[in-house]
Amino acid sequence: MSQAREGVTFNDIFMFMIAVPLVLLWVGFAGFVIHSGLQDESVLDQIEGYTTLIAILGGPALLIIKDALDVWKQEQAEKTAFYKVKAQAVIDYNDAAQKQAQQIEANAQSQEHKMETSTISKVTAKKK
Repeated sequence: MSQAREGVTFNDIFMFMIAVPLVLLWVGFAGFVIHSGLQDESVLDQIEGYTTLIAILGGPALLIIKDALDVWKQEQAEKTAFYKVKAQAVIDYNDAAQKQAQQIEANAQSQEHKMETSTISKVTAKKK
């Protein structure tokens, strides 16, 4: 699932050649209009043309941003699911290790009890 193994896809090229510059242009131009409007009142006279251009660039830019956020949310959901599975595996492993340690201890105590019982039986048999 690694990006390095998959190679460069059409979507990668599209994002870096078209989508990223479009979003940057949109944000940059909107910032420029705001800055210019604060400095020069003649910009305010032509604000309708500027807002139309910002809207034309903003439509595709907003769709691209939304899609990028959707992809990011999907990746985060995959990571969360992976960590849930990993955490459950660790819990299961620790539970199994604890049960095994308890079983080993129970077997050791049982064996020790059998040996003590056997020794007591031999001692009492010699006394008779």
